[in-house]
Amino acid sequence: MHEADILAAVRKSDFRFLPAIAQRYGVTDVALRASFKRPQLRAEKAISKALKIPLHILWPERWSPTGERLVRRGRTAKRAA
Repeated sequence: MHEADILAAVRKSDFRFLPAIAQRYGVTDVALRASFKRPQLRAEKAISKALKIPLHILWPERWSPTGERLVRRGRTAKRAA
């Protein structure tokens, strides 16, 4: 999903703002904002749980439908052939 779509979903949720998600799930709001630009494992999972949207829907370039993380620290993970 695009950053604006995710932020719109946050605003429509019970949380309304990223700092509310940060407080509930024990991550910083800076990490949540950074997750839109680069991989942030805990922040991505917090947003996913808060919105009840699977990770692979929010960040299809970072997560597979099976829950496998495809990107680590800004690099594509090596896949077995």
